[in-house]
Amino acid sequence: MITPGDVLEFRKPAENFLCPLSANCYGIDFLQFQINDYETKKIIFEVGKDIPPVNMEMDIDFGNMEDSFRKIKYTFSEDVLRLPLIGTSLVFKVGDKPLEDFRMIERHYFRNKLVKSYDFTFGFCIPGSTNTWDTVYSLPPLEDDLISEMVSSPYETTSDSFYFVGDTLVMHNKASYRYKLEDGAQDKRSYDTDYEAKNSRLTAKGTAQGDSKMVDSENKQADSKMGDSDDEGPWSKNADYD
Repeated sequence: MITPGDVLEFRKPAENFLCPLSANCYGIDFLQFQINDYETKKIIFEVGKDIPPVNMEMDIDFGNMEDSFRKIKYTFSEDVLRLPLIGTSLVFKVGDKPLEDFRMIERHYFRNKLVKSYDFTFGFCIPGSTNTWDTVYSLPPLEDDLISEMVSSPYETTSDSFYFVGDTLVMHNKASYRYKLEDGAQDKRSYDTDYEAKNSRLTAKGTAQGDSKMVDSENKQADSKMGDSDDEGPWSKNADYD
């Protein structure tokens, strides 16, 4: 049985999915997911039951359709690699069983080397409930040459997301990422265009409210944990990758 302690020791992506879809015996169903710049609240990515995704595709394997639903390819702006904080919001339902100690561990890699790790705990979910899980990712600073490597190496940045109820692995998803260059001469970023209407409303709201900031008391925040390096400075290609 794969435990949280096991996945926290991983130093490269899992070669296969470590649990079947049937392991989700709790009826956990993801309804909506959003990624935003935590400081400005601008939406970077959003998908939901009634919200078609932008810059996302399934990694279809017709020989194994079950696994295909758990592999996603994202395209993000290179600016995402430079943000100090990223916020996410996940809306999910649970079935007729209570969830005890619902936990997510994410391991992020570049070219099969661990870059950062996150560990979030939601806690208890009552049966039949719909819940919103807000998290804040503290991102390690990356040097410009490493960002250039990531941009020029589409889908070589990957992640494994493991979901546990107690010590039991109930879900495992994989993702890979492509980062696109932005035109430095332009004020707008690609995600401003992708979500122009919503981000314009957010900007207007932020201007009206001034500099005041409110943090949801249910937000979960975890600092990124670097792989293999105790250096607190920027993660660099030369120091940590080669």
